[in-house]
Amino acid sequence: MHTGAPTSVLSQQQMWFNWRSAAILILPVAIVAVLPLLPFVNNYIIAATVRALIFISLGQAWNVVAGIGGQLSLGHGVFLGIGCYTTGILFNKYGIPPWVGGWVGVLLAMAVALVMGSMTLRMRGVFFALATVAVSLALVQLSRHFVDLTGGADGLALNFIGNSVWAMQSRTPAVFLYAALAFVVAYYWITRWILASRLGLEMQAVRDDEVAAAAAGVAVFRTKLVGFTLSAAMTALAAVLYMQFYMAIDPEAAFGLGTAIQLQLPALIGGLGTAAGPIIGGAIMIFLSESTNWGGAKVGIEGLDILIYGLMLLLVVLRAPTGVVGWLQAMRQSGSGR
Repeated sequence: MHTGAPTSVLSQQQMWFNWRSAAILILPVAIVAVLPLLPFVNNYIIAATVRALIFISLGQAWNVVAGIGGQLSLGHGVFLGIGCYTTGILFNKYGIPPWVGGWVGVLLAMAVALVMGSMTLRMRGVFFALATVAVSLALVQLSRHFVDLTGGADGLALNFIGNSVWAMQSRTPAVFLYAALAFVVAYYWITRWILASRLGLEMQAVRDDEVAAAAAGVAVFRTKLVGFTLSAAMTALAAVLYMQFYMAIDPEAAFGLGTAIQLQLPALIGGLGTAAGPIIGGAIMIFLSESTNWGGAKVGIEGLDILIYGLMLLLVVLRAPTGVVGWLQAMRQSGSGR
C-alpha cells in the first residue's frame, strides 16, 4: 500500500531513532539541565524556561493532529482544560495525587476526543476548525456554570501543601524544569516514532489527499480519529504538569481561544509536521514573549509589548511560511544546489 510513498518520507531522517538526531538533541538538553547550577541564573529565568518547555510539549501534542494529520483543531484547549480540571478536582476534593488523577484526566480526554472526533472529523478544512472552536466555547460556559465543581469564572486553585513529591508540588521551579524537559524529550521521540510508523504514513497520506489515500486502502476516518485521540491524550498528560506548575486554572485559560492559539504557535513558527519544529518554535515564542514583556515594562507604554510581539511573530510567519525548520531546509537545499 505504501510502495508509492515518496523516498523522503521513508528516509533515514524520518526514522524514529537515529544517532544523528540523538546527538543534535544532547546539547540543548544538557544546557537546560545545568541551568539551575549556574550562579547567574535565578528563579525567574528557570520559571521562564519551564513555561517554554510546557508550551513546547503542548505544541508537540497539537502538531500530531495538525502537522502530521492535517486536521486544524482550533479547540485543542479542550483537552488541556480537561487534564487540568480533572487533576485539580480529584486532588482538592478527594486527595487523589496527580500521579493518579493525571491518568484519569488522560482517559477522560480520550473519551471526549472519541465523541468529539466522531461528530467533527467528517468535516473538512474550516468547517472542522469551526466545529472544534464551538466545542471549546461550550466548555467555557459549562465550566463557568458548575461553580461548586470548577470554581466558576474565578477558576480552580490547587490546595498547596508545600514541597511534596506525592502532591507533585514544589516551592522552587527547578523541579519542574527537569519534569518539563523530560516531557519535551519524550514527545520528540514519540513524534519521530509516529512519523516513521504506518499510522504516521497514513496520517500524512490523508493530510495530503484524502481521496488518493482512500483509494490506496487507507481507512480515512479511522486514521483521523486515532490521530486526534492520540493528540488529545498527549495534551491532557502535559496538562498535569501545566496545572502543578501554575497551581490554578480558569475557564478562559483552559478552554479559551487565546490558549488554543498559544498551543498552535510552537508548531506553526517552528514547522508543522516535523519533530524539531515545535521545540524551535516554542523557544522563539517564549523568548519573544519575555523580551517584549520586559521591554514594554521598561518603556512604560501599556500594550507595547503585545504590539511588538505580534509584529515579530508576523515577520517570522511571512519570512518562513513553512516554519523555521522548513526555511532552514530550503536554505540548505539552495546552498547545495549551487
